[in-house]
Amino acid sequence: MEKTAIITGGTSGLGKELKKLYESDGYRVCVLARSCDDETKDEYACDVSDEAQVTAAVEKIAAKYGRIDVVVNNAGMGVLGASELIPTDDIRRAFDVSYYGALNVTRACLKHMLRGGRIIFICSIAAYIPVPFRSPYSSAKAAELMLCMALRMELKKAGITVVGICPGEIKTNFSANRASEVSTNERYGDRPQAALDRIAQKTPKRMPAEKAAKKIYKKCRKGRKAVYVIGGKYRFFRFAQRFVPSTFFMEMTDKFS
Repeated sequence: MEKTAIITGGTSGLGKELKKLYESDGYRVCVLARSCDDETKDEYACDVSDEAQVTAAVEKIAAKYGRIDVVVNNAGMGVLGASELIPTDDIRRAFDVSYYGALNVTRACLKHMLRGGRIIFICSIAAYIPVPFRSPYSSAKAAELMLCMALRMELKKAGITVVGICPGEIKTNFSANRASEVSTNERYGDRPQAALDRIAQKTPKRMPAEKAAKKIYKKCRKGRKAVYVIGGKYRFFRFAQRFVPSTFFMEMTDKFS
């Protein structure tokens, strides 16, 4: 029987590349995203932060195909700025998309998942490593990762595998689409703008989305560990984090971020 996968944020970037890989393996892939507009192509217009919209879209998919075998929670939103000055609505939106979005989609899909199903959370290395002027994003991704790990324990006896993927920086439009607030005061000086400038400078050096997707897809399909960090540099950071004092580690992160 052809298996059905649901990918959120699957119309561009990493999500789009993962969609191609699942399809190449014979999966029927349904995409949930605000930009979708053609349900005949299994593209369902849906704001993942809206529980009613998510439930309606997932029920349509389940009615059409009978069951859901794979869920990839890929949708996310970046936010940059001094935590004191970022508009509250932007902070809430980051949590609405990354945390509540993943929760809404997972809860809706679980009603139609059987033993052998897989739920994937595309989190971020930022869930482990705090970065100055990106606290809402790091916090939302950390919350998403905790959700992922708790669900893994809750669903183990049901035979549903839950895996968290924490990639480093990937070359997509994600950074360009982030909510950026570089207004400042004497407390922060030019540091928020400098943080935004460094992101722009690093963009050409990031891992291409196609390459990242291939690495991530292997873990999505076959991975058995609870969490995978993608990218050699980021695996080193995560390893080092376990053995050095937190204060020292944060000073280094601040220096090189």
